Amino acid sequence: MDRSERRQLRSALLGVAPWLAATDVGPQAVEAGACDACDDHPRLLPTCGPGGPGAVCRECAVRLGTDGWCEGHQAEGAAALAWAAALPPSWAQLVILWWVATGEVRAAPWPELDTSVLPLEVRRSLPVS
Repeated sequence: MDRSERRQLRSALLGVAPWLAATDVGPQAVEAGACDACDDHPRLLPTCGPGGPGAVCRECAVRLGTDGWCEGHQAEGAAALAWAAALPPSWAQLVILWWVATGEVRAAPWPELDTSVLPLEVRRSLPVS
């Protein structure tokens, strides 16, 4: 993907998923990559619990509950869990594509990236391979 294609994809993604712009939770709040707990889904939430896994996907965050955050940040953890619970079913694909659009990762190493489940506006912005 060239810069122009990535810029177009970022714009399309923000048009259908404005939550991608968040910087305290979501793909901009964590380093691009797989969940530190399960290594299956993309990272989504930074945690700070003692001896915790680091950055986790939505499913692992739910499993951890607010114990994924230290005592001083449990309220933020509860808010992050509520935020993640409200995300659409295609959240993982959207996060991966965000990182592709920002140049942080390539789409190839993500077997769960199924673009057919994405909104038409996003699919139209993907380069034809």
